[in-house]
Parts: sequence; structure tokens; C-alpha cells
Amino acid sequence: MARAVIVGGGGTGDAAAFALRKRGFEGDIVIVSADSDRPYDRPYLSKEFLRGEIERPKVFLHDERDYTKERIELRLGERVTGGSLQERKLFVEDGADLAFDVLVLGLGGTPRRLPEIPTAENVLTLRSLHDSQAIRESLGRSSRLLLIGAGFIGAEVAASARRLGKEVLVVEALPVPLQRALGREVGEIYARIHRDHGVEVRTGAKVEHWHAEGDRVVGISLSDGKREDADLVLVAVGIEPNLDLPRALGLPIEGGGVRVDEGLRAADGVYVGGDIALHQHPVLGRSIRVEHWEVAKGHGRGIAAAIAGGHAPYTKLPYFWSDQYDVNLEYRGHASGDDTAVWRGNREGLSFSVFYLRNGRVEGVLSMNDSGTNEMGGKLIESRRVFDAAALESADLAELVESPSAG
Repeated sequence: MARAVIVGGGGTGDAAAFALRKRGFEGDIVIVSADSDRPYDRPYLSKEFLRGEIERPKVFLHDERDYTKERIELRLGERVTGGSLQERKLFVEDGADLAFDVLVLGLGGTPRRLPEIPTAENVLTLRSLHDSQAIRESLGRSSRLLLIGAGFIGAEVAASARRLGKEVLVVEALPVPLQRALGREVGEIYARIHRDHGVEVRTGAKVEHWHAEGDRVVGISLSDGKREDADLVLVAVGIEPNLDLPRALGLPIEGGGVRVDEGLRAADGVYVGGDIALHQHPVLGRSIRVEHWEVAKGHGRGIAAAIAGGHAPYTKLPYFWSDQYDVNLEYRGHASGDDTAVWRGNREGLSFSVFYLRNGRVEGVLSMNDSGTNEMGGKLIESRRVFDAAALESADLAELVESPSAG
């Protein structure tokens, strides 16, 4: 009987394990995770759990008995250091080698720590449940939070901290937040939302000096010459993909990840998903790597389908969402802030969508409080047709989707 070994207890690994059983896989399934906690729902970490609205039992994806019922072995707090694809085995730190027939890697990433940022008791990052618990406890003792980086994680924590009544200062090196991913105009709206809720957003700024007392940071001096105090610091400047194990296994490393084919396969019997997968996407027709929770879970289910039912392309479009204050943001596809932006809806009322076009084709759609348009936008992306910008601004999207000719 085949044995499937899954390294990584995040969205990819957990989804792959349960989907394998659902699809009738009868072999052994082992999840090996360096995390000491069983798989949990990561979006809670920057929102409900951080704010104290839910407690630990709600965060976990499954009860312990679910793993027993589905015959999924959880090996927590164990780190895989290497292995041999030829011999079909993994080397486990402080443990015996682990044999596999099929290998799934959902390794995620490690929060990036810039070299100039000091190591201090109150300088934290957010990736794990343990991290979120530490930030939650620290926020309870703090009055002013300093956030380095205005990406989605930083923004969600900023929104949560404001709901808890904390002062929040965000320092972002770019002229506007998320400019590279979403474009300048969307970034300006994004910054305005936070400013309207009392967050001080300082863009085009860098930290010139860190002020410390003992083992704590107490403030910073910025490139504009201003001194700012803070009693808690969160560094949210992205992740470094965890690629040590793929390198040790000799898998193809490219574009900050592991190159996989259309079906998420990196080598014979070896599948890779989530943050570290550079996926040759069969719909978009190019390689993409996406660092979002929903994508990781989808990859896990796609990998399970390939293992249990035969290798096939994984066609689902990338999708992610973010809730901040009373704003729901959704994004489908994979575009760039440099693509042509076509707006639809009410910008001032924060109920709109932006289509990102490249050579007339919709590559991505971002929506604020506009779920219906976002869902239709996904169908426009999948069509791979050339659309007229004016039609996207005002035409009936259902008719555009159904029309055999371009809009």
C-alpha cells in the first residue's frame, strides 16, 4: 500500500491529507510539521484571534479526533532536514528516516527580517499561532503599535489594533501601499481607508535609526527627520520561501520557489503547493507564485486529486480575500500594478472593482465590497478573450461572459 508523506502542516498539507481520504486513498498518510500546533486557519491570526474574539479551539482546522478517524498521522514539532528522491526517504532531525512513495511539500515561508531591524523583546513578526498569541498578549499591554510594512498582513493587524483602541503608526517605503501589486490609485484608496480609521500611514519613509532601552525598542527616527515612539513593533515585510528542503532534494528552484508543472508536480511522485510553488498555470498560460492562504488550500486539494485520480492540470484561478474594518476585499487571477486598470463602480463609496488588462485580456480583478463583480471577473479571466475597456466599465458582465465574441 502506498504511503503519502506530507511535509508542512499549513493549508496545502492539511487540505491534501483530508482530500486524499475523501478521494478514496487507502494508503498511509503522514503529516510532518515543524510547528508544535496541529494545522490551524491562518486568516484568524491577524483578525478574530488577535482581537480576542475567538480562542484557540476555534482556530484549528480539525479536532484531534478527525485525524484519528481519517487515519492521518500527525507528527508535530519535527523538522525534515533532507532526503533522497532516489531512495524515497526523508531525513528527520532527531529521528529515524521516513520512507515515502508519494511526497507533498507545503512548506510555506518564514517572515522576512531586515538586517537593520534589531532583535528585541517587543519586535515581533506574524506567521504562526504562537506568533499571534504573542502579539495578542503584547497588544494588551501596549498603547502604540508600530508596523513596518503596509501589505495585507500589516493592514489586517493595523485594523485589528484600531478596533482594540490602540494607536497605530504604519511605515511603508513605497509611495503608496501595494503599488506594485495593485497600482497607485488602488493603493491610495487603501491608504485612505486606514487613515479614515485613525491609522497614521507614513509612505515613502524609511527608518533611519532604532532607539532602544535595554531589550526593548522604544522608538524610531524616520528618513524625514521625525522621531516616533512605540511600545510594540510588528515587522510585516513579506516572507522568505522555505526552500532548504527542496534544494536538498534536488528539485528545480526558480523564481523564488519550486518549479512545478501544470498539475503541481515537481518530480516523479513529488508535488509542491502553496507559497513555494512556481506553478505553470494552464489558464493564464504563464508561471505564477502566489503567497495566499486560499491558494495554498486549493493546491492541496488539487494535489490530492492528482495523486488519487491521475495527474491532471490544476486550473483553479488564484483567489484571496481580506477583511479590514467594514471593507471586504477580494482578488482573483494574477496581475500587476503595471497592467491597464479599468474601473467599474463607486470609488468614493468603496463599492467597486478594478479589472487589470494585459493586451486586452483580463488577468486579474480586485473588488471592494463588490463580490458579484469579482465572481464574474473570474469568468472573464478564464475566457482568455480580448475585451474592450469601455464594455468592462459599464456593460452587463453576464452578457460579456456568455457572448461568443469579445466585448
